[in-house]
Amino acid sequence: MTHPMMAALALAAFATTPVAASATPAVAGPDYTAPVAGRAMPAKVAGTTTAVGTPMVNGFRSYPPSCAANPLPDKPSGTTWSATVPTYAVTNVGSTTENLVVTVWRIACSSSGAAMPYGAAGAAHAMTLVRVDRADDTVSTVIPLRPRLLITQGSVEYGVIRVAQEPNTVVSEAAYAVQMPHSETYVLENYSLTGAVRHDFNAAFKLNVLGGTGTSVDINVPAYAPTAQTYPDAFAALPLDGYAAAQWYNPERNEGVIVQVAEGYDGDNPRRRQVVIDLLTKDPAGKPFWIVGSAAFDPVAGGVRGLDIPVSYLVTGNATADWGSIHIALTNCTRMDVAFTPKTGLPQDVPVINGTITYTRLLSANGMLCE
Repeated sequence: MTHPMMAALALAAFATTPVAASATPAVAGPDYTAPVAGRAMPAKVAGTTTAVGTPMVNGFRSYPPSCAANPLPDKPSGTTWSATVPTYAVTNVGSTTENLVVTVWRIACSSSGAAMPYGAAGAAHAMTLVRVDRADDTVSTVIPLRPRLLITQGSVEYGVIRVAQEPNTVVSEAAYAVQMPHSETYVLENYSLTGAVRHDFNAAFKLNVLGGTGTSVDINVPAYAPTAQTYPDAFAALPLDGYAAAQWYNPERNEGVIVQVAEGYDGDNPRRRQVVIDLLTKDPAGKPFWIVGSAAFDPVAGGVRGLDIPVSYLVTGNATADWGSIHIALTNCTRMDVAFTPKTGLPQDVPVINGTITYTRLLSANGMLCE
């Protein structure tokens, strides 16, 4: 029999011509094969939309939206691939070149095993980052121009990719051939344009780096195949954040769980978050029974990946009595493990739950899709 509460819970390919390598880079001006300034711009016309957008997940996403948020890391980690490229640079009196170190690495994301726009069924998912480092960010007499990043993958050679400095965006892009006074980190994205090539950054690819000097370098990046040694986060519980807020259920036990993750409730600690959990189960007589609780935590580097929460049950007059404690952890975006530790001496009409029970995600918050 399905409980009423459970019923409620159930409610245009791009291509460019590669730059030929040159033993002696030219410095007369940048050569990116298709400079931004050379793009023809259509005449300005009025649009037809007056309404603002509503929260929606980017349909052209290249990784799980729950994988990361701004800011991106400024230091590569784990397995990396890098190369040095001479880039066109400007000075107060003319032009020169500057060597930049370009590094590629990946950050492990949730991998629930479902087929996604950025990966086949059963594949592991990651976010692909690129770091472009100057030798000395304090040098201001010489300013390099941001190199152009292209991709070679499958039948696509020197294909265009969107390079963004902030994750989970739809149209933002770090334009190439503009001054780059400081080292920068980018996330590789697909263009949100109908007909644009959809690149799989979890698969093997070659990053083509064009410095505008007539010389290009290639960085070969193998397919993402995490192990416990190379990407330990791929096998760890997920950080607790707003993407954990959802409705969960266990059909065998006919139980539903509502998880909320609040922020900003503590004026003295604006970064502090609070997890609120409501479990609807049954008492020994088969009647609906609520077990509720909450606990606060402060975000830390790498995320808080599990939380102990004291829980209570409702009694007469909406008062509460201590039930014991639970520990919650998200194995991935679709699975939450809850370890129950009841207190001794609970009344006979109060359900006793021991051990770890797995709940499956039923619904997610609008705009907060966890994959």
